[in-house]
Parts: sequence; structure tokens; C-alpha cells
Amino acid sequence: MYEDRTDDRQWTANSILSTSLADNISMNAGVNFRKLKSHNFQNLLDLLGGAYFLDIDPFNSQISTDAMQSDLNNPNRQIGVGDTYGYNYNLFATTFDAFTQFKFRYKKVDFYLSQTYAKSIYQREGLYKNGLYATNSLGKSAKVNFENFGFKGGLTYKISGRHFLDFNAAYLTKAPNLRNTFSNARLNNNITPDLTSETISSADASYIIKTPKLKTRLTTFYSRVENSTKVSFYYGEGIDDTDPTDAGNEDAFISEILTGIDKKNIGVELGIEYQITSTIKLTGAATYGEYIFTNNPNLKINNDAQATDVNTQPVVDLGKAYLKDYRVAGTPQQAYSAGIEYRDPKFWWIGANANYLSNSYLDVSSILRTNNFTIDPTTGVSYPGVTEESVRGLLKQEKFDPFTLINVTGGKSWRIKGYFWILCFYK
Repeated sequence: MYEDRTDDRQWTANSILSTSLADNISMNAGVNFRKLKSHNFQNLLDLLGGAYFLDIDPFNSQISTDAMQSDLNNPNRQIGVGDTYGYNYNLFATTFDAFTQFKFRYKKVDFYLSQTYAKSIYQREGLYKNGLYATNSLGKSAKVNFENFGFKGGLTYKISGRHFLDFNAAYLTKAPNLRNTFSNARLNNNITPDLTSETISSADASYIIKTPKLKTRLTTFYSRVENSTKVSFYYGEGIDDTDPTDAGNEDAFISEILTGIDKKNIGVELGIEYQITSTIKLTGAATYGEYIFTNNPNLKINNDAQATDVNTQPVVDLGKAYLKDYRVAGTPQQAYSAGIEYRDPKFWWIGANANYLSNSYLDVSSILRTNNFTIDPTTGVSYPGVTEESVRGLLKQEKFDPFTLINVTGGKSWRIKGYFWILCFYK
């Protein structure tokens, strides 16, 4: 038994300035510095009765004897409980960001303008000399630098003291996350090919009502993310067939690199709160959205089975992954909620709400949506029996069934000798 372990140590320093430039103008500014050291390793927890565990990867025996070694500087190492093995490396991230925000307040209109700047520096340090990547696994990688900026603005128009219109818009660039910067950080120092900062643009508009009994907000939103990167890992069977220069049929550990991803989120949200009496309140919320891929990004795979001292970055370019108009996974795209709450003057309360979630989708396989899925690389023509109808049926995105959640909460509070005590329950 073992654990894939990450031990992070981070130093953070920040400073914030808030000041009034005039009776109706204020400014906020800030700087933030973060320095992260992330130690990643495999840790042995239990030998399950064994005397020791041999630190090799038998899946690579088909390549060479050296390829099996987790650390060529300590070959065939016998490890025990609490020892590090398999992979062992540090990730470093140094980030500096700063922002300014100016707020303006007038009788009918409030608005703000803000700006951001960020600089990120990433680096990997290998602590093992891996047998597959003997020349580019041990020691520190090249540093990866990103500089990013952003602008945001918003305006609130006061129709009356109870009715408001609110608008916000933003444009910014964002560095890839640390994990996506290295295509296979467990084994080597290789930097993800075609890595760029992603671009985010968004806008929303809201109509807001605030009365003593009714509070409601209706919002429509739009956001677009461009040039995003995603790195995935899995074990593939016969994956070498994806390389037209190699007729082998080895199994291999794969890192799948998807770059140039564009996504769009668009939808509408509604929130309502109504105080029926001084003790009873109704709440409701709803969102209806469409979150989709808007382009066909590029897909590459890093195939460990093809790594050699000469080929230190064994990347195969599979071209376009046809993801356009597929739904983005990870969140329901429709959700509805209704609730009721009672708060007694004697300091106890109880509430319940029902939530209906739908339009959730399973994430799609990118590699199955390349030409490699339907076209034989050795001949350049479609595999026998492949038709547009059969391919569409196989590649149809799976949609999960909708589901409902019922939540019940309650509690009571007491004040005893100047202290408040609260008892709550949740189901």
C-alpha cells in the first residue's frame, strides 16, 4: 500500500492600501507575493507482510533494463515502510501580482475601474534520475515565465432607491496552472508544448429589486475562455499505433496534452427572497446555462514507451480534437432551488429547501475525437466499416440523469454568562 503525496510549503506577503481621493472617489490598491515549494513523491505505507519492495517499474521491462529504474543513481533499491520511491520531485512557483481599483459614487450612478498585473515563474526539480528520461529528469528544469494583465469595470444605475441596474465587464490573461506547465512532471523536466496564457473575457447585466419584504436579482452572463491548456494522464494499450512511423503495439503510460482550448459560458440566473412574516421567509433560485467548447483544439500525446536518450520529449501530434459544440463537464448546466425558513423570537429556527440539478455531462475523451479514431495511419484511409452514423453514435456525449436534493437545517442559540452557544443540525 502506498500514497501519492504532496507536501506544500508556501510563503505569502501582501499589503493593501485604501484611501479616499475625494468625497465621492476612493482607491484600493494591493500587492501580493507568494513563493511555493511543492514536494511530490510516492510513499510506502505497508508491505502487507513482505520483507521489502523493489523500486522498479516492470511495465517498462519491454524497453530496457535501465528503463525500469525509478532512480538510476540507486538501481534496484529495496525500500521499506516510510520510504520514498517511484517518483520524487519538487515544483517551485514564485508569483507576484498587484492591482488598483478606483470607485466613483454619484447620486444616480456608481461605477468602478480596476487593473491587475501578475508575473509567475515556474520550475521543476527532479530528485531521481529516471530510467526512461536519464538526461532530463534529474536536477532543475528551465524556468517558465508568464506576465499577465487584466482590466475590469462596472456600473450601477439607480432607477430608484429600490430598483437598480448593474453591469460588469472584464478582460484578462491568466497563466496556466503549475500542474499543466509540465507535461509529465513525475518523470521528467519537459515543459508542455505550445504553452500560453489563457485569455478570459466576461460580461454580466443584472436587474435588482430591494424592498422591505422582497429582494430579487435577475442576471444574464457571458464569459469566454481562450487558449486554455489541459494535461491528462492514463495508461494506454497499443498506443504506439497512433504514431505512423512506429508499427509497434506496446502498452505505455500516456500524458495527453490539449492546447488552444476555447470555451463559452452563457446563461441567466434568478434569485428571490420574500419575507412573508417577521418569522417566515421564502427563498428561490434558478440558473439556466450553456457551457460548451467553441473550437477544435490541438492534441498531442507524450508516450513514455518511445523515450530514449536521443528522443527526450517523445511527443506525437495527433492534430485536431473535434470538441466543438460538446458540453463542458463538471457542473450542472441547469439548477433550481426553493426553500422556506422559520425563525422564532425565542432564538430557534428550522428550514428546508429542495434542489433540482440537471444537464450534467460526462467529460469526453479527446483522443477518440481525432482522426486517429477513424483513419488508419498506415494507409491514410478510414478503417473498414467506419461510417458517419456509427462514429456519431459512438462519440455521443453521455448525459447524466437529473437528481433532487432535499436539505433540512435547524438550531437554537443561548446566551449564558455573556457567551453565545449554538446547537445546529443538518440533514
